[in-house]
Amino acid sequence: MSSAPKPQLFIPATSCLSHQALTEGGFWTPSVSMARFSPYPPQGYYRTLVGQALWTLGREKACSIAFDDVTLSRQHALIFTTPLQEYYLSDLGSLNGSFINEQRVLHPTCLQHGDQVKLGRLSMEFQLASGLEPFQPHRNQKLVLMIQPSATQGKLWQELLIYQGVTVIWEKLSTSEELKTCLDNYALNESRLPDLLLIEAETLDPNPYEFCRWSHEAYPSVKVVLTCRGRTEVLPSELRWAKEQGATDLLPAFREDNMLTRVVDMVAQVNIVLKLLGSQELEQQTVATDFFSLLKDL
Repeated sequence: MSSAPKPQLFIPATSCLSHQALTEGGFWTPSVSMARFSPYPPQGYYRTLVGQALWTLGREKACSIAFDDVTLSRQHALIFTTPLQEYYLSDLGSLNGSFINEQRVLHPTCLQHGDQVKLGRLSMEFQLASGLEPFQPHRNQKLVLMIQPSATQGKLWQELLIYQGVTVIWEKLSTSEELKTCLDNYALNESRLPDLLLIEAETLDPNPYEFCRWSHEAYPSVKVVLTCRGRTEVLPSELRWAKEQGATDLLPAFREDNMLTRVVDMVAQVNIVLKLLGSQELEQQTVATDFFSLLKDL
């Protein structure tokens, strides 16, 4: 006999809120993959709605589910359940409003599986999960924490790695101190550390190797691969120095001029990371065919 469906809120991994903010708010991620080519369910953050009769959502820390976002009112909305196990969303007089499937909530509205909920600029989905828990990857599924400020570079890395079954969490951090805090939070709050950090070196300016030395000492099992945007090649002497400072590898960024002609170089760079992870490597023909529309649009 299957158990009753579990109600939950789902926030896509592309949310404007950081991983740290969501995990501190009680959301969790099963670290599954998100890509048009991937067979896995969407990557994102889940908050199960059990154990209470109602949940307040808003900017105030006292809310049941709090979000540090200025577009939300202090007490923005309310989700409550009835004895019939129905779930309703009610707006609490918020400034920017609450919406279900793009319709403004003017009175308590019953939530249905798949409803798109928007509070301020924050979008989420109401789900009734089956008796089975959300997809949990096997422990041998590799996890990459990626810091890439360039949307083009980040999208390419994300799509190509996920295609090979690698889980990618793309964080938007701007300093080495923020990255240290993020990694410490993984160690404290998550069930596992990332297997590899894929970091644009300019994020760690003025001295990216200070972070590499810290990471190598604090988390020696985590590989650190630096990318150098604007560089077309890395000299052997530069690579040796990077490895002496604790980096696992130092790669030039993807060339962004006529990417369709750069497939060979792109595959070689991605395969360096896949080899470090012990994952199956990409084939040039696969990228040229399966990713044609993506490369054409970037």
